[in-house]
Amino acid sequence: MNSEVKRGLKYIEDRFGIPMDVFSNYSFFVQKDVWIGSQEMGNFELKVFKRKGIRFLRISKKGFKWTTAAMQIFGHLASKNVIHLDEREAMKFIRGHDIDVGNFENVDEGQVIVKYGNDILGSAIYRNGRLKNQIPKGRRIIN
Repeated sequence: MNSEVKRGLKYIEDRFGIPMDVFSNYSFFVQKDVWIGSQEMGNFELKVFKRKGIRFLRISKKGFKWTTAAMQIFGHLASKNVIHLDEREAMKFIRGHDIDVGNFENVDEGQVIVKYGNDILGSAIYRNGRLKNQIPKGRRIIN
């Protein structure tokens, strides 16, 4: 396994409490970012390909950011840094607004998973009692 992938999985384990072994049956590819797919897809040889799988983690100089798509698939396994919104807050959030949520004792500042009921809405940056919306514009509700 590539060292970037190991570091990324360690980030997810430390940040969200999802054990690294949850991802042992998947293939990972590093092409600027970390991509995830099935083991079968990983063994499928293509002479030329743009991408395999879905973007799993974005890599930047600041570290890792777990993508909305991957979070919506695996985020239900998280045991840490999850913030639950009520219906009013959730509607504002999926429209792309930042939200004042107050301080949570068991939530660390930084990237968090945002949920409404059992649904994972996406990602936010939690700082000073505020959620900075990280939902991609193409996934937001307009109006």
